[in-house]
Amino acid sequence: MNKDRIHFRGHAIEVRINAENPETFMPSPGKIERFHAAGGLGVRMDSAIYQGYSIPPHYDSMVGKLIVHGRNREECIRRLKRAIEETVIEGIETTLPLHHWIIQEEEFISGEYNIHWLEKKLKERSEK
Repeated sequence: MNKDRIHFRGHAIEVRINAENPETFMPSPGKIERFHAAGGLGVRMDSAIYQGYSIPPHYDSMVGKLIVHGRNREECIRRLKRAIEETVIEGIETTLPLHHWIIQEEEFISGEYNIHWLEKKLKERSEK
């Protein structure tokens, strides 16, 4: 295949949902009491968890991937915000609140960040 035939269409963002405390990143094993995956146009949840599933204490902490696609970054972020707000995982702690916070930060919205950005923002947040 010739690379000239490849065309970019839209924007996509993936967040990895982990069974971890969103502040300390400590593991959060336990039973999933309630689960609802967001859906809709441009939204996909890849996960094997279900209501009643038990996250063991020795595990890979990722419980799912939330993937959104939009015509542009702005639409994609709007869809991701809605999808995070509609996703319900109860019984364990997850990183969903952290993702919700990140996508509302101005640097993330504008795309003006680097590999040190999250570490810096988390430090600032913990000092408040």
